[in-house]
Amino acid sequence: MKKHQRALLALAITLGLSGALGFSSYEPAFAASTNKVITIKKGDTLYSLSKKYNVTIDELKKMNDLTSSKIIAGEKLIIKEATDIVVKKGDTLYSLAKTHGTTVKMLKEWNLLAYDNIYTGQKLLVKAPVIMEVKKGDTLYSLAKKANTSIEQLKDWNHLTSDTIKVGQKLYLSPPPESFTITVKKGDTLYSLSKKYGTSVAVLKELNELSSNTIYSGQKLRLN
Repeated sequence: MKKHQRALLALAITLGLSGALGFSSYEPAFAASTNKVITIKKGDTLYSLSKKYNVTIDELKKMNDLTSSKIIAGEKLIIKEATDIVVKKGDTLYSLAKTHGTTVKMLKEWNLLAYDNIYTGQKLLVKAPVIMEVKKGDTLYSLAKKANTSIEQLKDWNHLTSDTIKVGQKLYLSPPPESFTITVKKGDTLYSLSKKYGTSVAVLKELNELSSNTIYSGQKLRLN
């Protein structure tokens, strides 16, 4: 994890945020994590499905708003909830918060958004990222098993170049927030980009630590 990421992570934990930090640039081409939904078959029970899909009965009931363990063949059942989505044209923080049962405030905290602007193709967390402190005896293997993911995924989420982790280290056990970036094309200006993405020149300069309005083709610019 890079120095600035560690600092931001420590700040988020100090402030009591459930989510935190880690900016990795990318072009807007992501496959969203979507809800996994199955059709209940005759003979299925919450117990058998929990074992099959490695999830708890309580989690299944919570995801599907079930007040009892009774399920009916032919009905749909959510097995895994989305942790992140890709913004589509027309989406707003308000509409996404309503769809995913959260608030605009929480979406902004989880995704480190200082403003309400979001962009088509942007990847956003719709659940709080899971962060834990490494304890004595923990390994990437044991943590990956606990988080129902892979060692490679944990390394990617935490920008690790080796399998070595240290006691006291803070690690993501779920996808971290991302920074949405674009690549400047010939003819682009801060003004034209601010109009295109519904922001301002001042915000773009602040986000990208620019001391002047000069930008160049091929340059990466953060939008959040």
